[in-house]
Amino acid sequence: MKFLLFILFPFLVFSKELETCYRVYFWFFPVAESCVDYTLKGEELKIRSWAKTVVVGRLVKRVNSWGEATLQALKPKKFALFQREGSFIRDHLYDFLKRGVRYRIVRHKREEKKVKEGFLESSVYLFDPFSTSFLVYIDTPNYKGGTINVFYDAKIQNVHYRTLSEDKVEISGKTYSTWKVLLVPEIETKGILKPKGKWFVWVDKETNIPVKLSIKFTIGSADVVLERVEGDMSLFKEVRNGQIELLQGDAQ
Repeated sequence: MKFLLFILFPFLVFSKELETCYRVYFWFFPVAESCVDYTLKGEELKIRSWAKTVVVGRLVKRVNSWGEATLQALKPKKFALFQREGSFIRDHLYDFLKRGVRYRIVRHKREEKKVKEGFLESSVYLFDPFSTSFLVYIDTPNYKGGTINVFYDAKIQNVHYRTLSEDKVEISGKTYSTWKVLLVPEIETKGILKPKGKWFVWVDKETNIPVKLSIKFTIGSADVVLERVEGDMSLFKEVRNGQIELLQGDAQ
């Protein structure tokens, strides 16, 4: 039926959607939850994400952040992130252009508003934090490894990644066959969630969806565990299979 509609009305492009939700644990305590929504329509991919502290986490520091990235053929076009980390409130708005990134970063502090904006020229293509994560997931396995140039906080930063091994992971009574990926985010930023050291990601072999992460920040370490998946489970694989040439060019 979809094929028939496409023949009759070629301007109609069907979208695919996927939602992945995670629980964040500090020691054995659930401290936060997060969901990521993916919408694929032709070569356009939208990634929407939110994260907030729950129960114990709120007693430490309230976090409620959200954002959205738009990609075209795996290349970032727009990125927005709204950080709400306790009293630290900041908005990021980026436009990715051919010669660089136009950005606007707004820091809200009580009645004051500090705005930092400009254009950073770059000879290499840059990625936002959301598209960087997605690129790592769909470029797994990659035992050779790669480095992604990330634009964040008005400067170019780096994320290094490499597939280490195959591993079995049990989550809520279900066993996943995964690839274990080393992730080293060399990211300098402000706020309470500052990346630190080596991160590890377990990527499901069947779908390329991350099912578990072990992450570190300056305030401590946490485990992120998949809690729920809804939608088209083939979305990651479809993007990977359709953009394999771009993947090989983007990961240097």
